[in-house]
Amino acid sequence: MFFKARWISKRRLSRKKKVITVLRHQQLVQIPSSEVVVGDIVLLESGDHVPADGILIQGNSYKFDDGSTSHHDLVLPREQLHHVLFNRTKLVEGSCQLLVTAVGENKERIKLMKCVTSFQNNGHDQCYSKIQKSIDEMSSFLDKLSLSLSLIILVVEVFRCFLWNKSWCCDKDRDPKGVKNSMEEIMNEATKYMRRKRGENYGTNKVNGFVAMVCILVFSLKDGLSLGMFIVLLYASKDVKKNDQIIVHNLPSCANGALVTTLCLSKTSHFVVNHSTLVDLWIGFEKINDLSVFSGGARDFTEEVRNTLLEGIFMNIIGHVDEDALLIWAEKLFGENIEQIHGSCSILNLENYYPNKGLCGVLLKRNKKEIGEFLHVHWKGEPKLVLSMCSNYYDINNGTMQTLDEEKRELFNRKIASIIVSNEVHCFGFAYKQVIRSSLEEEEEKENGTIIAKDGLSFLGIVVLKNPYSSELRRTIEVCRKSGIEIKLMVDDDLNTSRLMAINSGILRIEEDLQGSIIEAIEFRRSPKEAQINMCHKIKVMANCSPADKLLLVNCLKKRGGHVAATGSSIRDLPSLKEADVGIFFGENCADLAKEDVDITIVDSNFGKILAILILAK
Repeated sequence: MFFKARWISKRRLSRKKKVITVLRHQQLVQIPSSEVVVGDIVLLESGDHVPADGILIQGNSYKFDDGSTSHHDLVLPREQLHHVLFNRTKLVEGSCQLLVTAVGENKERIKLMKCVTSFQNNGHDQCYSKIQKSIDEMSSFLDKLSLSLSLIILVVEVFRCFLWNKSWCCDKDRDPKGVKNSMEEIMNEATKYMRRKRGENYGTNKVNGFVAMVCILVFSLKDGLSLGMFIVLLYASKDVKKNDQIIVHNLPSCANGALVTTLCLSKTSHFVVNHSTLVDLWIGFEKINDLSVFSGGARDFTEEVRNTLLEGIFMNIIGHVDEDALLIWAEKLFGENIEQIHGSCSILNLENYYPNKGLCGVLLKRNKKEIGEFLHVHWKGEPKLVLSMCSNYYDINNGTMQTLDEEKRELFNRKIASIIVSNEVHCFGFAYKQVIRSSLEEEEEKENGTIIAKDGLSFLGIVVLKNPYSSELRRTIEVCRKSGIEIKLMVDDDLNTSRLMAINSGILRIEEDLQGSIIEAIEFRRSPKEAQINMCHKIKVMANCSPADKLLLVNCLKKRGGHVAATGSSIRDLPSLKEADVGIFFGENCADLAKEDVDITIVDSNFGKILAILILAK
């Protein structure tokens, strides 16, 4: 521990001596990184670390890596300014200028580490892991046992030495007074006693041998407990260390992994959702790989298809679990706002057929003035059912509407069958029809209600929702859940995106999507302390999380009596990893910075290796 502390101290000193260029009082000066102050403008080049918390004010083709894997690099466009950066973030490409906003004790990470220390000081019993408590209890018990046996042995030997009239060691040279005159004689007699032949008095020797064995065992356990525990933990870590991509910084964490009851996951590269690959879009017989054909508006036909499809997605909602992913995809990729589209239309009727297949129709009236009295019908659901209502389809290549004859209908059915071969996708078919409402129909609608057309529709296309997460990640989460480990997701995304991440990864099941399972971090943060501890175990997903919120959740779970493991891949995750009983860091880019605060590092960021730490250790 002494040499490790010295090594860490030297590293910190060498970091402080690094010279950087800053703009101070309109002059460029070079100073040690430890001497920057609030208001300085730091000029960073490729390979530099951010010396303090600050705001990005200018840059050129830059890329930051805050400790995540290469798939989770923070790439900022040139025009994006005022992005908040934190101490020890690394600039891996380009150059930029940073306005320093916090230094020294005011840096975010320092404040959070103080919170960790405060948590441990306020609840001393909670700061130790269960295995550490067991060691302390056993050590205390052995201390008491060894002291008691020492006193018993002392009393017995004194009694035998001074009050026993019969010789207890040998028949010769018995002291006439019955008292041993010197400590040397007592030791000599004790030695002879221990060497006495077993055949002389077998029963007595057997008892005496048992007493000697107990004494040796107790004293050796007391003095060798630390060495014994080290050997046990070393043996427990052998399965973890078999993989050269797992680095153990804290040996007891290998045994602590078997005790984990709750796993808190931060947003590592494994949970990043790439919206462009989340969905496959088919218009007619063509797969649209580049959605820019819709955004340019070069052709009136593609613009009409785009607007009609978005109207069908945003207005035809029945609360199906996959609709969240569909809505998020449409908003992110097409750049449309669901509130604006809802404000531009009025729903006249909504029908839901075959609820288990998600087939539903909606009749709309657009609020903007149109030539004539037009109503708009949208159907969404299983592609084959939607296709059966259609007599036309959109041909994106020719920019025309084509008749859907039996031959082409059969081709569509084959295409649908080939798309849904995989059981990991969910398909939606979309159809549309524009109808003219006459004055006679208006009277009928008043009496019988509006009727949604179910035939003569035009087939818009197919939207294929794919699970964005690997089978390995979902299998790992499933194994953890079956082993009795509760999993909680802590991310900085909004509620809808967080829910999508949790459902697709298997952290949240449909039947578990109840009130209190998904919560905003600000709601948890503003709750009273007792309420936080009572509600923390019910939370499955915490959205819009800051590092302080993650730290608070981990601490509440520990106060509730749980044994908590936490994961992260960013410098900002380190406080919550340090507070957890087992802190697991993904990636090697920040391994040197993270090893002071984490227990285990998974160098290659393989999520499946969590099983070797938490499950195989049991």
